[in-house]
Amino acid sequence: MFSPFEERNTHSEDDRRLIGRILDGSRADLEKLVFRHQAWIYNIALKMVADPSDAEDITQEILIKVVTKLSGYDPQKGAFRTWLYRIVANHVINMKQRKNERNHMSFEDHARAIERIPDDAYHGQADNRVLVEEVKIKCWTAMLLCLDRRHRLVFILGEIFDVKDSTGSEILQVSPANYRKILSRGRNRIYNFMTQKCGLIQADNPCHCSRKMGGFIKAGFAEADRTIFYREDVRKVKDVIRSHQHEFDQLCSPATLQQFREHPFYEVPGSIQQWIKATFVSEGFRSLISPD
Repeated sequence: MFSPFEERNTHSEDDRRLIGRILDGSRADLEKLVFRHQAWIYNIALKMVADPSDAEDITQEILIKVVTKLSGYDPQKGAFRTWLYRIVANHVINMKQRKNERNHMSFEDHARAIERIPDDAYHGQADNRVLVEEVKIKCWTAMLLCLDRRHRLVFILGEIFDVKDSTGSEILQVSPANYRKILSRGRNRIYNFMTQKCGLIQADNPCHCSRKMGGFIKAGFAEADRTIFYREDVRKVKDVIRSHQHEFDQLCSPATLQQFREHPFYEVPGSIQQWIKATFVSEGFRSLISPD
């Protein structure tokens, strides 16, 4: 699958050709450019706010910004991916607070909330394996909200999507050394929490999804008849990135890193696909990309 964050940016020239044709009025090329990046934008948004509905809204907001600013992109100043994901980064760092962020907790609060859930095995008819996967993904995604937005975004880019410091620093407009420092601080906070609390990392840790599943359902953290984050037969993050060894991976627990990259990589919901066609591939799309 196409990844905008590969070290060798083989799509840069094709991006420039597409943009030239789009500015000349090609709706088909606009659709191709948007479809190339939409899933990456959506997955970043979803991990930033831990809510699919909010992630859809954020994706639409970002795509509107990208398309309306497209005529201002200058290839002499950098690759299109840097320009585009800088818009993504600025948007998700500065956007209005979303509902899960308003209810965000510190790592200490998150730990206490988990500890309040008693061990209570689930004995219902729903597939317990599916429920465990749902809770794992939901818990780990909610954990990201314990980081402030800047550390959260850098963790998503650098740790989950394996964006190197050379690319990430350009997107965040910081030095490579500063990017590594931000990533290191976020990683340390995440990993310190998980190595102390999560039974997936150490068997003697207090929280095990399967043991607490009944309690999670009673507390409303999971639903026996509906999953939001778990998807059957979809690609995982590890399938869509070309991971390379970080020079600072000694800070990372391999088991922890593997858990994040085992999460699903989501396709864009059909509602966004329909919105894109109605908004960008309509007869009036030229007004969106007008230099004026």
